[in-house]
Amino acid sequence: MTVRVRFAPSPTGHLHVGGARTAIFNWLFARRHGGAFIIRIENTDTERSTAESEEMVLGDLRWLGLQWDEGPDVGGIHGPYRQSERFDLYGRVALELIDRGHAYPCFCDEETLDRKRREAEASSSPPQYDLTCWRLPIDERKRRIDEAETPYVVRFHVPKQADAAFEADVTIEDLIRGAVTWRKESLGDFIILRSDGRPTYNFSVVVDDHMMEISHVIRAEEHLTNTHRQVLLYRAMGWNEPQFAHVSLILGEDRSKLSKRHGATSISQFAEAGHLPDAMLNYLTLLGWSPPDGHEVFTRAEAVAHFSLERVNPAPAAFDERKLRWMSGQYLRRLEPGTLRRQLYRSFEQAGWVVGGGPDAERWLDAAVEMVQSSAELTTEILPALRFLFEFDPVAVVGDPESGSVLRDPGNRTVLDALLRELESGGGPRDADQVHALAKRLEAATGRKGKALFMPMRLAVTGTLHGPELARVLPLLETGSELRGLAPIDAPAARVRRVLAALG
Repeated sequence: MTVRVRFAPSPTGHLHVGGARTAIFNWLFARRHGGAFIIRIENTDTERSTAESEEMVLGDLRWLGLQWDEGPDVGGIHGPYRQSERFDLYGRVALELIDRGHAYPCFCDEETLDRKRREAEASSSPPQYDLTCWRLPIDERKRRIDEAETPYVVRFHVPKQADAAFEADVTIEDLIRGAVTWRKESLGDFIILRSDGRPTYNFSVVVDDHMMEISHVIRAEEHLTNTHRQVLLYRAMGWNEPQFAHVSLILGEDRSKLSKRHGATSISQFAEAGHLPDAMLNYLTLLGWSPPDGHEVFTRAEAVAHFSLERVNPAPAAFDERKLRWMSGQYLRRLEPGTLRRQLYRSFEQAGWVVGGGPDAERWLDAAVEMVQSSAELTTEILPALRFLFEFDPVAVVGDPESGSVLRDPGNRTVLDALLRELESGGGPRDADQVHALAKRLEAATGRKGKALFMPMRLAVTGTLHGPELARVLPLLETGSELRGLAPIDAPAARVRRVLAALG
């Protein structure tokens, strides 16, 4: 069997993490079996579906790195790939179902249907259509259609007993959940074509999946309740059914269905927050699936090599944003500094830190990024961690209650005076060895060491009480102050001099 799977989003906004997980499972399954991954846009809801939303969803999928083999933007032999462009096809199949005796026009208006529903509820009867129009003689149906007496929908007739076409009860072998059965009594005749010619979801998805030769339908658990309607349609048309696999819901940490009240839920929100695509794909893959080797962090190639529906858990999975942040940190620390610098370069330019650039400036930025990379989990944490290199305000440092108190301490003032003399006489350190030698000389000159020595030094050159090692900071400031292609950077000596001036 040639594996052909599809992800069929409705373009009504950005891609939700639940939809993204479904898309990832489909993509992994297709790549694992050398099959095709297809994107189909289900946009029959004309009131909510927009071209802008479609592009947002496709953009989110591209950000995740999911490449598709057929779709609305790349084409394919089974197109078009937007349901709004396939209405004629749905109409033809609906007519064929009528001709086969499996569907019929229903002329009951909404007022009549509402009344019948209320009557059924009052008598404790199942809220199913009462077959009024199914019982109409064929000539009467034709007359009403020809005379356009009233708008009508097309209903599918659910047999109450087995016939030559198919069994009335429906059983599927779900690849994740095992055997699932629906009894014939649970379902009444349902609408497949609305009065304006638009198909219902259960009808259009069957037609599209058949015409696109979908072999496996991997989708969210919430669609399981639709499956018996769809299987009946397949059987009525004499079409082969795909294999179904319904993946579990994603829950919030409170075990309720993940929603906006839990915080960020769309792929775009996590992208803007600074998560990496590979980390997002890795984490979502683990929501309901476990690799055979038990490793939590793996490459795309490893995920493809090991993915199987047999290892997908039917139980709901809980979304843990702290775990996602941890995983993003794992991927962030594995990036080459140059790769991360290229990803952030536009942000550096927008901040005004890069002016013209050039190879020397890029090498310097690589070293700066590497300095803070190990302590970050999100790409959005890199710029704030580097801000002290470019933006230094000694007046604000001295004016801060905590920092000012440290700097005004007489012993710390002695350290700053000695530090300035060293920097002015011998020049700023240009590597870690020179920083260590400088610290030794300051220890001998002031009699202070450890925190008592390094805290005033850090405040005087970075303006912060915490941060990267001074053995890396001081050389970056010294060399950065000499580079073209960067915004002006104060050398360590200039910074200490300005802090002392602010102290008065």
